[in-house]
Amino acid sequence: MEEAEPTAVVLAGATGKTGEAVGRYLADLKDVRLVGAIAAHHGGQNLGSLWRRPELAEAPVAASLAELAPLLPAGTRPVLVDFTEPQSAAPRLLEACRLGWDLVVGTTGFSDAERAAVAREVERRGIRAVLIANFSIGAWVAERLVREAARYLKAAEIIEAHQPAKKDRPSGTARRTALLLAPLTGQAEIPVHSIRLPGMVAHQAVLFGASGQVLTIRHDVHDRSAYAPGVAAALRWIRSAAPPGVVVEDLGTILHGEMPGD
Repeated sequence: MEEAEPTAVVLAGATGKTGEAVGRYLADLKDVRLVGAIAAHHGGQNLGSLWRRPELAEAPVAASLAELAPLLPAGTRPVLVDFTEPQSAAPRLLEACRLGWDLVVGTTGFSDAERAAVAREVERRGIRAVLIANFSIGAWVAERLVREAARYLKAAEIIEAHQPAKKDRPSGTARRTALLLAPLTGQAEIPVHSIRLPGMVAHQAVLFGASGQVLTIRHDVHDRSAYAPGVAAALRWIRSAAPPGVVVEDLGTILHGEMPGD
């Protein structure tokens, strides 16, 4: 049986801590081919020199999507994998949609209006899109445990901790967890406590209190490569099963191959 062509990927955030960790993981996969990258201060280079990976020398690096697109091989329709900041990512996602590129986005901190604009463009263009605040499979398992605990324990608070450079507070994962917990526990709002300290990577604990006891469900990321397997799963899902015109925001949808409500 003839092997399918690898999925072409453009990586935005190639010099960021998470973007580079995810990109290096993807570069080692047989079913993924990095064809280019976006890094604001490294235009004119290539991934081979940027990462000291000679086998990636043919993947150009540009400062913007507009500068990169003409450098790609003719007919290339890559998936944009984006791990950057919301201020730069929001217009870039719209631009990628207009080019017909599918999306896998781990950038967080978008406003409701920015998310709605991307969703409209995805629907209009028939794009396959995945926007997930946390691609860690362990974090997704923790979320499932939190849902189960909330069936029986109705008082909850969240503590999340990240490195000082993380600008959104609370984190996208904590916001998502709080939103899912509120209706399950009956609390009007779930308190979220944010910590930004050197030495942290990404940590979240959900505490449930009851008479004489506390249950803590905690997930810790010590290395940003933790997000990479989830991104790889999203790329495979986009290629094989993702419905066009829909923004998927749940990693479980990808891992199980089902849409919410199926």
